[in-house]
Amino acid sequence: MAPMVVRFDLSMVLLLAALLIIPSSSVAAPVEVDNSLGLDAPGRIVDAVVLDINGTEGDGDNSRRAPLVIELHTATWCSPCRQAEVELNELLNVWPNLIALHHHSSELDSLSIEVSNQTKFNQGVLGYPTIVIDGRWSLNGSNQSQDLFELVAELTSEGGARASVSSDLRIENWSVSEGMISVNLNVSDPTLEVDVFYVIDGVNYAALGLLSDVVVAGQVNVEVNSTVMISLNGSRASSIGDPGQLVVVARNPGNTSLVSGSDRPLNGGFLSAPVDASPTTLFEESRWLVWLILLGGVAALLPALQHTLPLLWSKRQTNEEE
Repeated sequence: MAPMVVRFDLSMVLLLAALLIIPSSSVAAPVEVDNSLGLDAPGRIVDAVVLDINGTEGDGDNSRRAPLVIELHTATWCSPCRQAEVELNELLNVWPNLIALHHHSSELDSLSIEVSNQTKFNQGVLGYPTIVIDGRWSLNGSNQSQDLFELVAELTSEGGARASVSSDLRIENWSVSEGMISVNLNVSDPTLEVDVFYVIDGVNYAALGLLSDVVVAGQVNVEVNSTVMISLNGSRASSIGDPGQLVVVARNPGNTSLVSGSDRPLNGGFLSAPVDASPTTLFEESRWLVWLILLGGVAALLPALQHTLPLLWSKRQTNEEE
């Protein structure tokens, strides 16, 4: 799904200008793709299908395959996640045929849902933001997310992306009725684990605005070659009228094994829980008001002090002379 807003602002212009000025020796080395995990690695995505939902029923004839699936584990309370979200949106501006899944997988997040929580557990995600690429590579923290564009470019150039051709994973038909979406899947390899996600673009979260490609419903490890029933009750709706997409992902069985897609060390931009603010006193919370009252009191006393201070001074002088 294409992102809602093209994010290319002054900061991007300054970054490009800096790259032209800084000597090449001081620029970070290109990301090297670690292919130490083989094609049979647990959790590795072997196929992915995306289908736009239009109307109340249909088949899978208009579905498409994606060369890579980018899953971002994010949270509304996670301020470093904003940079990772921007990085992913900018990547989709260049490669719109990729699949992006924004998992709000923190139980402390009001957008959290069970299918994203289970995905986090299966992938061994320990903090936010975490980007998982095709069930093989991970980028942890806001600083490592800066390598996302370059990592995908390296995967594409080295043949690491899956071919976007028909395979044995198909959506036969689907329908939406009474708050349920039914999906009939055809998977020739019954050993694969199949996840089904319902993704909405333009979810409105008051503090952050419109959010892209949010997983709002789904099931993991569904029974293949059967009708998958997914409840949409309580799921978020789009504020821009997006009817949503079905994303079906086939993985190797087992919990995901990941390798790092970045040489950058973790820094402070990687959180496992909200940062607890230290308790504040009433004075600290209303410090400006306290100072305003004190200054107002001093100002009110000034006229009286203009007469009182000289009088006190003259009496002191008289006493000293006596």
